[in-house]
Amino acid sequence: MSKRRLRLGLRGKLVLLVIIGIVPFFSIVGAYRLYVEQQRIMADMTRTGHEQASLIAEAIANMLVGYDYSNMESLAERIAQQPDVRRVTILNRDDKVMVMREKPTAAIGPSLDFESPVMFSSKQVGKVELTLLLERASIAKKTTFRNIIIAQIFFGLFLGLLIYFAVSRFIVKPVQRIGQHIKATLLNEEITQPELLDIPNHDELGELAQVFNNLNQQVYETQQRLRNKVDLAGTALMHTYEQLQMRTDELEKRSQDLEKALALVEKLARTDSLTGLHNRRYFDDIFSAAFSRAKRYKESMCLALIDVDNFKQINDNFGHSAGDAVLQYLCKLFNESVRESDTLARLGGDEFAFLLYQTSLENAEIMAKNCLALIASQPFELDGQLLDVRVSIGIANNQDAPNSVQALYGAADEALYEAKRRGRNQVATFPI
Repeated sequence: MSKRRLRLGLRGKLVLLVIIGIVPFFSIVGAYRLYVEQQRIMADMTRTGHEQASLIAEAIANMLVGYDYSNMESLAERIAQQPDVRRVTILNRDDKVMVMREKPTAAIGPSLDFESPVMFSSKQVGKVELTLLLERASIAKKTTFRNIIIAQIFFGLFLGLLIYFAVSRFIVKPVQRIGQHIKATLLNEEITQPELLDIPNHDELGELAQVFNNLNQQVYETQQRLRNKVDLAGTALMHTYEQLQMRTDELEKRSQDLEKALALVEKLARTDSLTGLHNRRYFDDIFSAAFSRAKRYKESMCLALIDVDNFKQINDNFGHSAGDAVLQYLCKLFNESVRESDTLARLGGDEFAFLLYQTSLENAEIMAKNCLALIASQPFELDGQLLDVRVSIGIANNQDAPNSVQALYGAADEALYEAKRRGRNQVATFPI
């Protein structure tokens, strides 16, 4: 099953490029702005903490020198009630805690510690420790972060849409018009005055449209000249057509004669002229192909070699014409013995071969014995005289001689020799 590739048009690719370009850019810019705002908020928080600690130190200087615990506790209590304050501690010059107030319900969370010395007459008489909660700063930071992200998304979408519509209007749309015009021109089979492609752009697309218009006009003019030449040549072709027709009829007749001659040559090349059977060369080609196929598909195939017994005596006693008649007589009986799917050939002299497809050695032996019986049942008569015509048959199976065609030939020949040795007029199989 073939896989279909996802095909993106120019607009799809444009959207993809805008996303690839704008998203990383605005992500980097947004991350930078978030970092800057975070640093600014923390700086403001730090500056505010130092200022508050310094103000508290100035406010309690006289109280600390005068050991005015009542006012220090009242001031510390008011400071601890402020939303951002978690703890305020007033210490004397020996770092002994004079007053400490801590918001009892303050949740454990991030906070910042600040410290400011308490100065009186240019001498340090104690110090103030102030712990501020960062909860409000965290809320402000989250709000700022959310606003930055929303702004980044808004401006990113705005810029992306602006780029998309601008490129689509000034680049993609003209390119599509050029493509549609080219398709319409290619589909128009009639030779007509070409329609000009109007692209008002004063840029490379406009130049491309002008080049296409010039090329289209040149093609039209060339087609007109070719049509005129075709019309002129048509008259000459009509004149020569009749002559070609006459020559064609003559060539067709000669071609038929040649086909008959080639068919005869082909038949002579693969047929034995005396018996009409396949000759040795044609049989070898068929045998080689059949052996390869049987080996590939693991099919059983048998080769039977046949030799006429005492054929030399027939030629010597009755003449070669009698020997030819005997071979023709045997050929007729052989054809009655084999199947239509089998191949029968004369290898030369008094030697014949059966190529039995998809046949086991046992079935081939049965066929060969039936052939001997058929020959015995129909004696050969020559000029009123009966001749004792007998044959010997050797059979081999490709599963017993599987190596090569030559090995199967050799096995069948060895079986034929064994049939001769046993007294002729019988069938022998390989292995002996």
